[in-house]
Amino acid sequence: MRGLILLFLVIIATSTAAQPERVVADRLFYINKPIQVLSASSDTTDNRLYIACHDGNVWIYENGQLNPIPFLNLGAGGMDIIHFGTGSEQGLNGFIFDPDFTENGICYAMYNGVRPDGTGQEVEQRLMAFKRSEDNPDVIDPTQWYELMEFDEGDDPQDGHNGGQLAYGNDGYLYLSCGDGGSTGTGATGGGSNGDNHGEFGNGQNLKTFLGKILRIETHGLAPYTVPEDNPFVGDTSAWDEIWAYGFRNPWRFSIDHETGDLFVGDVGEVDWEEISRIPAGVGGLNMGWRLMEGSHCYEPVEDCDPNNETTLPIFDYHHSNGLCATVGGVVYRGSNLPYLQGYLIVGDFCGFYDIKFWIMSGEGDSWSAQPFEIVVQGGFVPWGENSFGFGEDNKNEVYLCTSIAVYKLSWNPDEGLPQKDGEVHIFPNPAQGQMVLDLGEDDDINEITVWDQSGRVVLQYDQPNLVRTARFDVSNMAPGAYIIRVVYDGNSQVTTQKFTVR
Repeated sequence: MRGLILLFLVIIATSTAAQPERVVADRLFYINKPIQVLSASSDTTDNRLYIACHDGNVWIYENGQLNPIPFLNLGAGGMDIIHFGTGSEQGLNGFIFDPDFTENGICYAMYNGVRPDGTGQEVEQRLMAFKRSEDNPDVIDPTQWYELMEFDEGDDPQDGHNGGQLAYGNDGYLYLSCGDGGSTGTGATGGGSNGDNHGEFGNGQNLKTFLGKILRIETHGLAPYTVPEDNPFVGDTSAWDEIWAYGFRNPWRFSIDHETGDLFVGDVGEVDWEEISRIPAGVGGLNMGWRLMEGSHCYEPVEDCDPNNETTLPIFDYHHSNGLCATVGGVVYRGSNLPYLQGYLIVGDFCGFYDIKFWIMSGEGDSWSAQPFEIVVQGGFVPWGENSFGFGEDNKNEVYLCTSIAVYKLSWNPDEGLPQKDGEVHIFPNPAQGQMVLDLGEDDDINEITVWDQSGRVVLQYDQPNLVRTARFDVSNMAPGAYIIRVVYDGNSQVTTQKFTVR
């Protein structure tokens, strides 16, 4: 009995633990429409990042700056084979490195545009393999490519619902998403929106098309792919072998949990609902519902749309209220810099212009809970001008946020303060009231001073104040509470932080 009581107390303590509420993200650089951040190598000493952008460029970020020449350029001035700008969802939609990239130099891209063979032949969307240059490992050889897959939209191609995420699973196979080939509808409820007019229930329910699906294949570089023998529809003449899951409208972004192998898919809704779905590792053949359902709600027909309970319901769906419009999916945090986020799924919305832009989720199996989550950035996101495009991860499993204009790294917990660096800041008096003096303790030029409050918001910032060793502040107008100050000094080569209190 005593053991049962102790177990019960442990369960209660675990179930009532508060979820994290916020994280501070550092803005690394501004860039046009980044969609992915990833590493080319699993070697954690390799700190280079690759930034895939919707306009067809993939850039290398190294030593605090972007290389002047893109690693891959599908647009003007490069291979010039991409369609970008004719539709907001057209462009480079996905990019991934082959697991053996270090040895074979192979990477893969999904894009809208034309074939690279010079014929100018139009394609709606395609999966291509490219190879790194033998002479310059920082660029792709434009003559070394292979077409793996084309997504045929039939006689009525439209600009939207392209999906395009690429990710290797823990099983070594490539997973890729494609939308249903529709476009933005009228907004009418009950199946009258006309967002996907392909067949009675749309491409998502049609197992004889790649559209509206997540596929699973085995890649072989500049050679044809093969289909894993354990794919759910192998040998079924009524379905394509490549299909892993179906019933999607536009799975623009998905991620794979490095620890469990589960897929977490953000499927963009039509009229009212956005959804996050979980596909357990190794479980193929699930039907996610579109166009029978939108999220966990009947769409067409409006009643009794899933009489046999064959649809897999999302673990989270949310309404198009509060300025929300389109999910960009999420990623499970498996890094080491932010232990308080370990195992949580971080989810975002493309719009979210008002109070809520992100959520944090926890759970297991089909039971998950979500609560609003704040990603705090210096100066805030640009109101009505900075959309979230998706998340990325490096080879240390640290998480990045891509917006329409910048890349951010989720960096520190504002409730614990910045990590301490070399050196020491002396603040007196502390707690401060009225005037406060900062003493660096070394006779170095101060290049930048930043002060954050407890929520992670910047309340004071001085760039290149031309101060030596000491600075004086008036804190009489600052609200009582704890603050964190960061000082950059010695020609921007040193950083040190300190907590202080205003009373």
